[in-house]
Order: sequence, then C-alpha cells, then structure tokens
Amino acid sequence: MLAVIGGVSLKRWYHGPEFFWRAHQSLRQARGDALCLHAEVFVRQGCYFSYTVWHDVEAMLTFAHSGPHRRVVRASTRLADINVFCQFPCIAVPSRVQALQVWEQRAQAAE
Repeated sequence: MLAVIGGVSLKRWYHGPEFFWRAHQSLRQARGDALCLHAEVFVRQGCYFSYTVWHDVEAMLTFAHSGPHRRVVRASTRLADINVFCQFPCIAVPSRVQALQVWEQRAQAAE
C-alpha cells in the first residue's frame, strides 16, 4: 500500500469556491476508485490537505493523471501555493494523525 498526503494554502480567499469545488470532484473520483483504500480532505492550521491510501503505486499514478484530479492539479498553480506532498509505504491505512506526523517531518526536512 501507498499513502499520499499533501497540503496547499490558497493564494487568495476568493479562490476558495473554485478550489473547493475542484477538490470535491477529485475526492469523489478517489472514493469511486476500487483501488483507493482511503480518501479524505481536511483543514489544519489554514492548510488544506488531501490524504489518500492506494493499493499500489500504479493505482495512485493512474488516478493522479486522470479526470478531476488532473484538472485540480492544473488549476492549483493558479489557485494555491503548494506545500509539501509526500508518499510513503504502509502495511495498513495510517490514521490521519500518523499521516500528518510523516508530512510534518518531510516538510521540516524540505526547509
């Protein structure tokens, strides 16, 4: 299994409606994929996170390069500042807290 977590910050408050609509479409895409074992979006300290767990890297890449996810990624450069995105192997679906711990470690290492 492969877990993927990342966060963005909106560039301007008025980008919110478009970003949230696009992110919701991408979340629906992930939740509709049989190879996606977990998908959620959430806010933490003003940063908007996506967190997914995939059966394997191929499933994640197929998702990442198709449909609503591909479109939100294209729009993200205009709508948001992209913070750290990271992926890590797992043997079970990590909790949100565990995924955030990995994200925070990678974000600190990137600074």
